[in-house]
Amino acid sequence: MGTMRILDSTGDTVVDWEIDDQAAVREAEELFARLSAERRIPFARTSGGTAEDAQRIKAFDPGLEEIVWVRPIAGG
Repeated sequence: MGTMRILDSTGDTVVDWEIDDQAAVREAEELFARLSAERRIPFARTSGGTAEDAQRIKAFDPGLEEIVWVRPIAGG
C-alpha cells in the first residue's frame, strides 16, 4: 500500500492506494500532478526511515510506501 501525506495549513491529509487497484493508483497519480503544478514539493520516505532519510522526487511511483508533500519555504 502507498500513502501520500499532504502537509499544509489545514493539517495533515492522508491519501492511500493499493498497488493493484488501478483506479486508486490513477487518482493518486492525478493528485501528484495537481500538487506538482501547485509547486508543492514531494519527498519519498521508506518504512522505518527518518525525516532525514527522505529523498525529493520528481515523478509519481505507485510502488513508493510514503510520499510527503510540503509547501515551498519563502525566505525574506
